Amino acid sequence: MSLDIDRFDLEGTGSISSLLQRWYHVPALALTMLFMLLVRLQPYGKFVQSDRVYFSGNDAYYHFRETMYTVSNYPTTMPFDPWTQFPFGTSADQFGNLFDQLIATVILVVGLGSPTERQAAIVLVLAPAIVGVLCAIPTYFIAKRLSGRRGGLFAALILALLPGMFLSRSVVGFTDHHVAEVLFQATTILLLMVALTVAERQKPVYEQFLERDWAGLRETLTWSGLAGFGLALYFWTWPPAVVLVGILGAFFGIALCVEYLQGRSPEHVAIVGAVSMSVAGVLALVAIDEVGITSPSTLSLLQPLAAFAVAAGCVFMAWLARQWDARDIDSRGYPIAIGGLGLVAIVLVALALPSLFNTIWSQVQNQLLLGQSDTALTIAEAQPTAEQSGGLSGYLVDNYAFTYVFALVAVVWMVWRLRDADQFRSEQLLIVVWTVFLTLLALTQVRYHYYLAVAVAVLNGWLLSQAFDILQIPSIDRLEEVETYQVIAVATILLVVVFPLASGVFGFSAVAQADAQQPGAVEYWDDSFDWMEESTPEPGTFGDADDEMAYYGAYDRTDDHEYTEGAYGVMSWWDYGHWITVEGERIPTANPFQQGTGTASGFFQAQSEERADLLLDALPASGRHDGSLAEMENDELRSIRDDRTEQEAGESVRYVTIDDQMAGSKFGAITQWASAPDVSGGSVQVASEEYYDSMLGSLYYDDAQGMEGYRLVHESESFSVVGVFESPRTGQSIWAENSARQRAGNRRRSTPSS
Repeated sequence: MSLDIDRFDLEGTGSISSLLQRWYHVPALALTMLFMLLVRLQPYGKFVQSDRVYFSGNDAYYHFRETMYTVSNYPTTMPFDPWTQFPFGTSADQFGNLFDQLIATVILVVGLGSPTERQAAIVLVLAPAIVGVLCAIPTYFIAKRLSGRRGGLFAALILALLPGMFLSRSVVGFTDHHVAEVLFQATTILLLMVALTVAERQKPVYEQFLERDWAGLRETLTWSGLAGFGLALYFWTWPPAVVLVGILGAFFGIALCVEYLQGRSPEHVAIVGAVSMSVAGVLALVAIDEVGITSPSTLSLLQPLAAFAVAAGCVFMAWLARQWDARDIDSRGYPIAIGGLGLVAIVLVALALPSLFNTIWSQVQNQLLLGQSDTALTIAEAQPTAEQSGGLSGYLVDNYAFTYVFALVAVVWMVWRLRDADQFRSEQLLIVVWTVFLTLLALTQVRYHYYLAVAVAVLNGWLLSQAFDILQIPSIDRLEEVETYQVIAVATILLVVVFPLASGVFGFSAVAQADAQQPGAVEYWDDSFDWMEESTPEPGTFGDADDEMAYYGAYDRTDDHEYTEGAYGVMSWWDYGHWITVEGERIPTANPFQQGTGTASGFFQAQSEERADLLLDALPASGRHDGSLAEMENDELRSIRDDRTEQEAGESVRYVTIDDQMAGSKFGAITQWASAPDVSGGSVQVASEEYYDSMLGSLYYDDAQGMEGYRLVHESESFSVVGVFESPRTGQSIWAENSARQRAGNRRRSTPSS
């Protein structure tokens, strides 16, 4: 049998060369993505073990809970969860989202409709690696739009080689919504770039809507609508994605002004903004969890109203440009007028809607202007980049090598080119504005470097393409024309840009960093959680009660869940809340949503058993009283305790669980969340007399000996020493621990009468 090569026009080197020129990017991108996947799969065996499946960090465990609920109640998500933040319960609006629904869908397919818990856990472990690899697709196409296939492939390669936040968030086991945020944000930017380019080509105007010229508007409206849909997916994955609305609002404001100043009608850009933001607003509106303006962490009216505001702003600016032309006013006054009206609008909102203004301003400070609170700064991922080991420059070099420098050069070069009206492209301005805001986000909170990684990769791809154009590097089908100086130039570029990333000469390489990932401290808690699940009563069955709580039950959304008799809470620090819920299947009082942290801080700093008990006794009724329980005097706590209803009096904390990190390296963070009125200076200092007299000191060092209502009921076998050690990162003396140890204490209190 022979192959008919004539049919495929493959005869001769010219055809092969032509095919290679047309399609070389496909296998190149596929190989890059395969490399990304293999890198991210390296630590798989550490997470998927013969008897257990682990995740990385804290939030991944709650995503597992939310995903399993969706698997059992497909496609709905958990409306309310009483299995955390005892005695109130919570609505975890950043969880139980599109990310969890997509994973639940895959789990049901893999399990043929009846997946085992282990099958579900393995899919969840693999999910971040797969989503992380998918991020290479919008990265490639964003860079390709700016600088062709060569720039797109180089951008994808840089993303594949970058260590740091994006990598750590997309390694197996780190199943959090972060990597999905990156995917949907980058996809939104890509779709918006296409919409802007189409609009620049077709120049749609308002009259086409009046004349119902849908054929002429179809392409612009389609791509703008898709961009809005991409933004809605981002909302559904992470409600604080409203920050992108603010970024896009800034972009449209700048772009419309630049278009007008350069002598062009800004209507085509305004139409893209109005349509995309309106679509995003409508889709966000139909999925809101709360009717009202709340914290950005909840999908409320805040997200759609913000999108509609940007849409209205685009329409207004286009209208004002027409009025400016009709009155023949100097175009230089247009951006001044826009800026002045913007300031007036801000003042009016501040005066008329102070709560809305305060919500927005606090988020701007927390996300963009290094304005985190002292308590927020105890959260590692919310700390500024400049406070990381090595400082700002050290962190950037460790995580980007020289690529962040080249990204900065690319931004400056791109801005310079945008000054020329003949070279101006809205999509390039979008990338500049996007990058500037992502940089502010990353400098303010170190976790946001997982966003910045995509922008850095894109800008390096664009800069490489400009360098190749200057050097006149021929295309792949004309390699025989390459000159010696061009080979040297390309080798130099690869040596300066690629080699430091691939080798990890300045820090970890992507390969080394991914391979080092592991579950962490949760492994040391295994025996404690096994004991907790097997040796403590099921919630709802403490004492003589017989009303076991459904672990994946559907509960009505409320601010204060009414727990049945026999339900009880477990006091611990917030870091361990999700582990207690998922691994121990018990109800923590505090969790990684930073709920219940104030009371936990006050409890562990309390200088007497009496005060600690008062805090726990007053907790169920605290929702009806203003102020922080932890900072109240004992008489105030007694008053709140006596105000409990009969049902609230039965909502008791029965167990306390602690570990060496709470007594060691985490104790400083514990004291930041509440002032202790029974301590001189307001907070307990490590190694002080108050430290050893505190509840944490008494429980950890004295095993609860001499206490009336507490006794040691379980202790892990691992041993730990807490004290002053030299930090391996800074060389300074720190209060820390050198191993891991967990203890659980039982509150010996009589069962409340019914």
